[in-house]
Amino acid sequence: MNKNQTTLKETFLIAHQNYKKKNYEEAKAICYKILNIDPNHFDSIILLANLSALNRNFKEAKKLFLRANEVQADNLSVLNNLGTTCKELKEIKEAIDYYEKVIQINPDNTAANYNLGLIFQELKKLNEAKNCLEKATEAQPNFALAFFALGNVHVDLRKYENAVNNYQKAIENNPNLKGAYNNLGLVFRVLNDYENAIICYEKVIKIKPDHAGAYHNRALALKELGKFDEAIKSHEMAIKYEPENSAHYFYLSNLKKDIINHDLKTKLVSIMKNKKSTKSNIAYGNFLLAKYEQNIKNYEQELNYLIQGHNCFFDSKKVKFNLKIKYYFDDVHQISEGVKTKNLDKKFKNKIKPILIVGVPRCGSTLVEKIIGSGDKFVPMGEETGILENFINDKILEKQSLNLGDVEDIRNELSDVYKKKGLILEKFNNTFTDKSLNNFFYLNLVREIYPDVKVINCKRDILSSIVSIFQNNLTDLAWTHDLDNIFRYFDNYFKVIKNFEEKRPNFIYNLEFEKLINNPEEESRKLIEYCELPWNKKCLEFYKRKDFISKTASNIQIRQSIYKHSLDKYLPYKKFLNKYGEKYSWFK
Repeated sequence: MNKNQTTLKETFLIAHQNYKKKNYEEAKAICYKILNIDPNHFDSIILLANLSALNRNFKEAKKLFLRANEVQADNLSVLNNLGTTCKELKEIKEAIDYYEKVIQINPDNTAANYNLGLIFQELKKLNEAKNCLEKATEAQPNFALAFFALGNVHVDLRKYENAVNNYQKAIENNPNLKGAYNNLGLVFRVLNDYENAIICYEKVIKIKPDHAGAYHNRALALKELGKFDEAIKSHEMAIKYEPENSAHYFYLSNLKKDIINHDLKTKLVSIMKNKKSTKSNIAYGNFLLAKYEQNIKNYEQELNYLIQGHNCFFDSKKVKFNLKIKYYFDDVHQISEGVKTKNLDKKFKNKIKPILIVGVPRCGSTLVEKIIGSGDKFVPMGEETGILENFINDKILEKQSLNLGDVEDIRNELSDVYKKKGLILEKFNNTFTDKSLNNFFYLNLVREIYPDVKVINCKRDILSSIVSIFQNNLTDLAWTHDLDNIFRYFDNYFKVIKNFEEKRPNFIYNLEFEKLINNPEEESRKLIEYCELPWNKKCLEFYKRKDFISKTASNIQIRQSIYKHSLDKYLPYKKFLNKYGEKYSWFK
């Protein structure tokens, strides 16, 4: 080693020491001095690239990493960093190419598999994401973040037991990984394991006492259990630690309506003007301002705020929601019309008697389900399970065909899924409810699989349903965030039900919400008779039960006795919605 090289090595050591001490400008200056002497000094180029990335100057970082790659071709660390830099620059195809090049050189490279897995998850290429993240955990079994990411992918794949296992492995490797506890709590809520969900949120709070997100999620779980006072306190703690997050005020306002006042309006306007406010934060701000305008009966301004709020909320989940819009307005019709099974002449040994409750949101379906499930004869309730739709889509992907195969095989597989949810039980005569409202798309198939199925179509005044949907943020239902889409969805619903009833008259039980609330005993008796269940007064005393949960927007109302709704409540909105409904004969 010559004297010049020794000097450069010592000089770079000084630069690196400054970097570690966060004397970044000094480190940068020294590196450039080195490059004046040796333009190909690899370590100096890398340090400058890292400094640029640290300052979020990713364009400069990319130039420097490319320069480093010219000095040392196919250096795995450089290629990985190029992938990460391109990802930050939204140059996703290039990022993938760099990570794949690393994996081509070294298939077990942990960083490349992990980072590529994260990209594939963002692109909703979930099986590819799963494969990459599994390789990362195999290569580094103590990699907590990789297990955490793998848990997230399994959630997207609706493989909740696998998600639980991976979150637990992440926690084993890093007991202070707050995100793993938090997401594990979310999965336990999906699985209706509220005790463990709340334990998870409280562990997050123990690690980080000011974790607003954990307080928020804890509040939602408590609300779903009907523990409203505790939920209010938890929402208030979320506000304490995140006073600029309008979502916390929104969810609190559902339980504590008196917080909607002029002071909150002033605060919301300030939050929304902040350039750092996210689209989600602005959305919830608009939803709250809409509530304020509703309280003073300024309905036109209320609708304006709702439109702005829903637009922002949709934009905050644009990639995911665009896929869902395509599904609901294109894909589902092909599935609905073409999906089928074969060997329909088979006789089934055991009668399985699902009670499907279908319709559109805010149609009284939660009330109907609670009436059915609250009599002397216990009926397991499957509130919005999504089981049927998820099962059908998974089978179509597996078979690559709308012909799902032998009806008995399909029946057994689907029944196993319902059994795992605790819904099909012989001691309850294999009768259960499934209140996934969009099951109306699959009625022909359901009738093939379960010949003894009962179908209850919940009908409510159309204007009331549409306005109520738009006033409530039905978060994951992509079509509910746009009035044109709401009208389109309703039109599709009416057409599907009409077509089915023309082919199979008297198969569906049409329950009118207004009749039910005006004559609860008479209408509930008819409903229970259709379900071939015994009626007694307990059916109408569902609100006295302490053992049921509700995740719907009707969570609060369903814990009260049946009360009458005035249709006049929604009439002021009619003139503002006419432009959306003028082309539909049913909205006149």
